[in-house]
Amino acid sequence: MNRWRKCLLILSSVLLTVAACQVPQETETVLKPTPNWPPRIIYNTDGNWAFNYLANRDPSDLTVILDALQGTAVDIVTVLVGIDDDLSWRGSPHGQLWGDNIEDWDPDDDTAVASVGGMSMSDVERLHRNLAAVVDDGHDLLKIYIDRARELNLGMFASFRMNDAHVNLEDRGWYGRSARKLERTDLLLGHPVWWGAGQADRWNFSWQWNYARKEVRDRFLGLFDEVLTRYDFDGLELDFGRGGLLFRTGERFRNIPTLTGFMRNAREIVRRKQSEKSRELKLIARVPVSIDAALELGFDLETWIREGLVDAVILGSPSYCVQRIDIERAVAAASGSGVLVYTGFDSSTHAASPQGGYERNPVTVLRASALNGYKQGAAGVHLFNYGYRSHRQSPVREGAEVVAKPVGTERPGHFTASDLQDLKDLGDAKSLERLDRCYYAESRAMNFPGDYPPQVPQQLSLAGRGAGPAHAIRIRVDDDIAAGRADGRIRKTELRLRLTHVEKSLGRVRCEVNGEGVDLASAGRIRNRKGEEWLVVENPPVKGGVNTVLVVLEGKKTPEEHTYRRAPWPTLESCEIIVRTGS
Repeated sequence: MNRWRKCLLILSSVLLTVAACQVPQETETVLKPTPNWPPRIIYNTDGNWAFNYLANRDPSDLTVILDALQGTAVDIVTVLVGIDDDLSWRGSPHGQLWGDNIEDWDPDDDTAVASVGGMSMSDVERLHRNLAAVVDDGHDLLKIYIDRARELNLGMFASFRMNDAHVNLEDRGWYGRSARKLERTDLLLGHPVWWGAGQADRWNFSWQWNYARKEVRDRFLGLFDEVLTRYDFDGLELDFGRGGLLFRTGERFRNIPTLTGFMRNAREIVRRKQSEKSRELKLIARVPVSIDAALELGFDLETWIREGLVDAVILGSPSYCVQRIDIERAVAAASGSGVLVYTGFDSSTHAASPQGGYERNPVTVLRASALNGYKQGAAGVHLFNYGYRSHRQSPVREGAEVVAKPVGTERPGHFTASDLQDLKDLGDAKSLERLDRCYYAESRAMNFPGDYPPQVPQQLSLAGRGAGPAHAIRIRVDDDIAAGRADGRIRKTELRLRLTHVEKSLGRVRCEVNGEGVDLASAGRIRNRKGEEWLVVENPPVKGGVNTVLVVLEGKKTPEEHTYRRAPWPTLESCEIIVRTGS
């Protein structure tokens, strides 16, 4: 009996082993990787090159901007799915072709009146007509972009402006109000609003979406799904920089879990589409530069990063190029998730002194912001609005060769050789170390929720009334200044200050850099074409890291310029630290 039991046990063991061998083993699906990931430069374009279409009705005119990017450090392009809140195609359950609901583009009988971006109202109507012509000719704008990007080996992402504020402008942005917003004002932030609400405070009504409403969140989630179903994009870019106000004042903290849940849902859509397409799809988000200020708006960015709700996070201001960005803190939060952190900025800058022959938007400011980001752990740079000539350094030298010219037209090109070189340099930290840079204090002239508070203009406080080190401006320079000077990489540094209303009080102005006094009496001077003047102090005691610049008035006596309550007061308008390299 025991013998039979042993035989049965042996037989059972053999059969189980054979059966186990016949069970198919699960294999991990290998997904085709995302092109050019991780990217050096992520380049955002709003697609206004659709303006070029009507001239020739030639799809190649829509992609010359992509052609120009070959050979630069741009690896991924993100393009808007439409304009403001609407789309570049018809038939979506979540939106319309932008402008389809506008019957009268010229209610004021003045087609020359200014609109967004310096365009006239006739320009805005022409933009809609271009988009409509692309569709009517049987084309699809986004597919044209994707197909050309594939030929050029560029990654291509669909970009969504999550709460564009242009529509708040009652005088010139009304045309961007979609039919859904006009019909469902209960889904908007509405009335009343607080200061800083994308100029909605001028009319005390915001036409931006209220993300506390589930219908609003479901609309965007539906768009994410539709776009990844309809198009072969490499991923999605959610641009919360335009704009960062998603909830009504007083309701933001309680909606932090709401927005985090929305991001989890967005991530799930991307993962599902990734599985269906058997290739990697990435989700990136452009968010405020200050993690703490973002939390006050409803963004729990550190949770997003730690949980890996995005593949890359871009800390970029909705304002001009800023340099106080929480890169280090974001990188620390990403230590266990592998989320990539990018430093982002508009190619327009706050007011800066003339540099290298340029008086507006000097690229030296962008270089400083980018190098600070790299030194703090950023994986690369995100560029916003670089496609607009008005957002790059100017004036352009007469006779400068341009590229990206639409085929068969006389429209000027958009990029100079210098612009394209900048697109190479911004993707390479080593190159930036050997180029001139401008580190500055950002101005109140362009400051938005989610930014750090601006440091200038600053009316000069009086030392005799208690002003001291706590009044100092802080400018971070992530470079080894001492080593750079020793090995000849850094030729010199400069402190540049623009002061106004100091005609009678200049002798009372005291300036210290990192606690050491600097002599303004012997400072040089530089002016721009508008007559604005900067004092230039050569080789101030600048160091790598955070520099403090203190500018105050000596004594207790009220400055003579301030003769009555509303009279001008001596003011520091701008403060810059210039690092000059080479010979």
